[in-house]
Amino acid sequence: MKRKLILAMACCMVLGLAGCSSETAQDTDKTENTEKSGLITEDQACEAIKKYCIEGFPDLADMVDSDDYTIYWDASTTEDGEICVLYRAYTGALIRYYVNPETGDTYVTEQVPGIIDDEQKTEETLNVKDYIE
Repeated sequence: MKRKLILAMACCMVLGLAGCSSETAQDTDKTENTEKSGLITEDQACEAIKKYCIEGFPDLADMVDSDDYTIYWDASTTEDGEICVLYRAYTGALIRYYVNPETGDTYVTEQVPGIIDDEQKTEETLNVKDYIE
């Protein structure tokens, strides 16, 4: 049973990453162009969301550096031009932060493989510009 749950979670994570990311040479060019135009870049958004998460849960900083937890952040640009930062929480939840690269306005969705199979928008909002250094 435990193996099936782990396998199901792994499959959902792969599908989630595929839905949220598509890394190509065009994406790299797009990132370089946004840096020049003053728009928020994928890297900036990813670092800002990481900072936001750690500010909200300071113990997370130690957990990230531990081999005991699978925690990561990954950013990509959606077809709609939003930056999607996928945060894989230590609980296994897949939290996606959708960032408007012009304004920094961000909304959040959550997915918990095996419990909440579809992304569900939460009440949480923020502006990543508050977390960009």
